[in-house]
Amino acid sequence: MHLLFGMSIDEWAEMLSALAVIVSCGSWLFKRIALDPLRADIQLLSQQIGQQLKVHEKELADLEGQLKSHDHELDSHSVRLTRLEDRTGIKGDDKHNED
Repeated sequence: MHLLFGMSIDEWAEMLSALAVIVSCGSWLFKRIALDPLRADIQLLSQQIGQQLKVHEKELADLEGQLKSHDHELDSHSVRLTRLEDRTGIKGDDKHNED
C-alpha cells in the first residue's frame, strides 16, 4: 500500500471528502446567515431609492413648471413696464445714466 505523509490513499480520500462536506456546509451557512439577508436589504434599499427618485423627478417637473410660469409672468411684467414707461415718457436707461 502506498503511504503519503503516513496516510494511505483511502485515508486521504476520506479526509478530503470530509473536508469538502465541512466547506460545503460552511458555505451554505454563510450564504443563509450573511448573504441572503444582505441581498434582501439591498433589494429593499434599491426599491426605496427608486421610489425617492420618482418623487424627486415629480418635484423637479413641478418646479420646472413653476419656473416657466414665473418666466412668463416676468416677461409680461417687462412688457407692461416698457409700455408704461413709453406712455409716461420715462426711459429706464436715462435714469441710470443720470446717477
